[in-house]
Amino acid sequence: MSLGGLVGYVQQEDLFVGTLTVHEHLRFQASLRMRSDYSREDTAARVNQVMSTMGLNKSKDTKIGIPGKIKGISGGEKKRLAVASEVLTNPSILFADEPTSGLDSFMAESVVHVLQKMAASGCTIICTIHQPSSEVFALFDRLILLAEGRVAYCGSSVGAKEHFGRFGLACPQDYNPADFYIHTLAIVPGDEIESRNRIKEITDAFEQIERDAASTEDIAIKDADCTGNTENAFTTKFSKSALRSQWYKAPIVLQIQWVLWRSLLSVIRDLAFVKVKLGQVLIVTLLVGLLYFQTDYDQKRMHKISCALWFVVMQLSMSSVTAVFQSFPLEVPLFLRDHKARLYRTTIFYLSKALVDLPFAVVQVIMFGTIAYLMIGLNNSSDKLFSFAGLCLLIALTGSSFGYLISVLSPSPLVGPTSYLPFLIFGGFFIRRGAVPVFFQWIQVTSWFFYGYEALMINEWTDSPLLTCKAEDVGCLKNGSIVLTSFDLHEDNMHRAIICLFSLLLVFYLAGLLILLLRVHRAEK
Repeated sequence: MSLGGLVGYVQQEDLFVGTLTVHEHLRFQASLRMRSDYSREDTAARVNQVMSTMGLNKSKDTKIGIPGKIKGISGGEKKRLAVASEVLTNPSILFADEPTSGLDSFMAESVVHVLQKMAASGCTIICTIHQPSSEVFALFDRLILLAEGRVAYCGSSVGAKEHFGRFGLACPQDYNPADFYIHTLAIVPGDEIESRNRIKEITDAFEQIERDAASTEDIAIKDADCTGNTENAFTTKFSKSALRSQWYKAPIVLQIQWVLWRSLLSVIRDLAFVKVKLGQVLIVTLLVGLLYFQTDYDQKRMHKISCALWFVVMQLSMSSVTAVFQSFPLEVPLFLRDHKARLYRTTIFYLSKALVDLPFAVVQVIMFGTIAYLMIGLNNSSDKLFSFAGLCLLIALTGSSFGYLISVLSPSPLVGPTSYLPFLIFGGFFIRRGAVPVFFQWIQVTSWFFYGYEALMINEWTDSPLLTCKAEDVGCLKNGSIVLTSFDLHEDNMHRAIICLFSLLLVFYLAGLLILLLRVHRAEK
């Protein structure tokens, strides 16, 4: 996150697209963080300079990694990469939230060494630190100690020992000063009263020192350095107009280009996920095809084809919804961080995800729809086959759009798979349209299962060859029109079903986008 490129913020949690390499990640960040008047050569030179400063040249072409899936760079390198992302714009102030959290002492020291070099070059580094070793603590120039919401000390790291020594609290020799200060200012269980009295004595004494200092000639320096009024010192360096500079540095075309590039590259390199999904599709396709293999044109065909087409609708919908549930919620925290840094717009992120999903949906339809169509022995017409493929693609995309809507509403993996059950139940297979109670009809009206099943049934049975009847067949249904009527369907409803599928597709996508925009707006308050 940055304020007009003047202030950087390194989060405690490392958020990356693990399939990108270190160099690719920094190229993406630099292209969207740096002003549009920078040339490609200038951007590339800045990326190489930052990688050299952060000691990331050795891992330049190494993937960042995903725990348990893709082997990547070490924890220390991830922390340095997080810092590198923020310093691309050469900020004057850098905030770091526990940059050594989760690292061993050696890695922690290497990260703080990098921060120290940046401080020496003129960048002001302000960070919280979690239980630093004595070596790490010695790298800090200034120190602020807080206890019970009050300032216990603010000044040079070396001067802290002298300050605490005034209260008879001398830090033992060969003892980590950081641990000593933490123990001194901690509330000890079972000894709360004495601990709070000690903290009050220390904080009151420091406030008195500050009041005494306010009457000296050093008041301006003290105010700027520690607990006094810092507004003048801050606004001298950064004008109010600069702090309000929250607009995007890269033009919209460049944002679209880079966000699409990252999304597509992430999908291509996560081949394990793609292979698993395609494998699942192939297995289900073969099962459905073998179960209803080359159905004869007799009275049993009516029931077999209706079951087969329902399986098609369920497979396309559930696989599309599940694919979104497994990927999109994991990327939302990364998007929120990037958006706060004004890298790209919400609409660009959301629509890029939808566009990247389109090729997978097409492959799924070609693979699943074509094989299932031929194995089951559906209407032997090329026009019917192409219509079937188009309807399958529309069903898959509508299921995907519903997945985005639910993922934005609730990132919980438990909510996703159960959210489409009402739409499935009232999809026209388990209960016919005319038998749905009035108070449940709104579910069927908004169910893409229903419209998808209706469209596939109409496509199959309109102009279908006549069904043969045997003497023992009771209530023989000879043609497709009669079959559709028995399911409370009508061949004239094809256009209505397609329009409703398109409408639900757009409504789900736009509703998901609107909710994501609201989440972003709330997060920025």
